[in-house]
Amino acid sequence: MTDPLDRSDRSGPRNARHGARSGDQNRKKRLAVLTSSGPHHRYLVATLRAAGFDIGAVVVEPWSAQRARKWKKGRHSNWAWAVYHDVRRQVLGLDAYRRGAFAELPTPLGPEPRTITVDWINDQAVIDVLRQVRPDVTVVMGTSIINDKVLAEAGDVVLNLHGGYLPDYRGNHCMFFALYHGDFDKIGTTIHFVDRGIDTGDLLEVVVPALRSTDNAEAMYCRAEKAAVHRLVAWLDHYERGGELPRTPQGRKGKLHNIRDRKPQHDLSVWWRRRTGRLVVPDREARAPMPLPGKREDVTP
Repeated sequence: MTDPLDRSDRSGPRNARHGARSGDQNRKKRLAVLTSSGPHHRYLVATLRAAGFDIGAVVVEPWSAQRARKWKKGRHSNWAWAVYHDVRRQVLGLDAYRRGAFAELPTPLGPEPRTITVDWINDQAVIDVLRQVRPDVTVVMGTSIINDKVLAEAGDVVLNLHGGYLPDYRGNHCMFFALYHGDFDKIGTTIHFVDRGIDTGDLLEVVVPALRSTDNAEAMYCRAEKAAVHRLVAWLDHYERGGELPRTPQGRKGKLHNIRDRKPQHDLSVWWRRRTGRLVVPDREARAPMPLPGKREDVTP
């Protein structure tokens, strides 16, 4: 799908643009993607391109830059734990597992989108590119917390793929802590609207993956993230065709897990309890996706 609209003239006040387009439900939506540098983040961009969406820009905030910023901002404990987890993942082969899980990228359509790499997702360069692109929808995955200035330029719909089951598990290592607590009904990736909090925005859908008795937290995470990417594509296609994006308030705040909260004793506890049969992952199939609500029509050619 190529963009039939002339995108060269996207000047003018944002409010005027939104007002003029509020009734035009059947044209192609312009997307921006704010993401990081992992295999699953590349898979997200490739899948959106393969689906034929009009991606105006991709902004990449590498994990190395996010980690370095922790040190620069004086959050030395968080930096040290980030380094520890990077080493742990490399030694245990978890990075290699994730690369394999997302190795097969869908075949992209259309030209390569404009892509910039930044040290911080709230850099002025990000604000500038969003002002130029003027997205209808911004997709977020794996970045630092987005501030109000960036959100103000991100369009009417800003959706985040959060690797945890909201509202129960916010922040980092959500799949692991659900496994740690034996909370198998709360393993999933959430597609939610972004607000000013940390994983507190209205829910669109929680994508619950299949589980296998041999799964570790990494396998659960990769399976859930991949399923959520494809589910996001379905929602965006639905929205582009005039369908609704339902919003469900979370109603409460679950526990916020920081990167420093997962310590060696937690991993040892999971390993020992699984080895001795006191923590058993059930075999289950993926939860059926929720129906897409509202009227759907063809995109205007």
